[in-house]
Amino acid sequence: METDEQQVEALKKWWSEHGKTVVAGLVIGIGSVAGWNYWQSYQISQAELASRMYTTLVDAAVSEQHPQVLEQASRLVEQHADSNYAALASLVAARSAVASGDDAAARRNLEWVVANATMPPMRDLARLRLARVLQGSGDSAGALAQLDALEAASYRALADELRGDIRLSQGDAAAARTAYEQVLADPDLPDPSRRRVELKLDDLGRPSVS
Repeated sequence: METDEQQVEALKKWWSEHGKTVVAGLVIGIGSVAGWNYWQSYQISQAELASRMYTTLVDAAVSEQHPQVLEQASRLVEQHADSNYAALASLVAARSAVASGDDAAARRNLEWVVANATMPPMRDLARLRLARVLQGSGDSAGALAQLDALEAASYRALADELRGDIRLSQGDAAAARTAYEQVLADPDLPDPSRRRVELKLDDLGRPSVS
């Protein structure tokens, strides 16, 4: 068994060989924890700031202050592009742009959501609205391409109805009828939507599918 002096000498030797590594590890560990805490605090503060900016933007949209909405949305996207608020702001801005007759701004905002939103439902909503904007500007092919790119089934009925409208505007009544009938095949279709599509089918001169 080692004596106390031998144990102390062995400890001194071990410390001289490994002490710096231990200290460095402790410093790195403490620094990592502090850095993580700072990053978490920073992220929370940025999310709160983005939330306040989005609330201000929505208030401007409700008041139909369309130029302010577009300006605030642009600033929010620039400063918080990685936040979901950026995608929401762009969707609101697109709606304001349509209301003010600025289809170019609407298209720009919706394309940003399609390219950058992390949540599939946001991308799909943007694609559906973008298809409407493109249809309104006469770009039927572009509108159909956006509808074809939808990822989820939640907007399928709306997409099929819009597809029918586009095909009808192209003079393809048969394709329009097929699209409308696909809408009516949805058992969960709300009654107002069902009646609207049935009227469109009636206008095509063929009984609707119930």
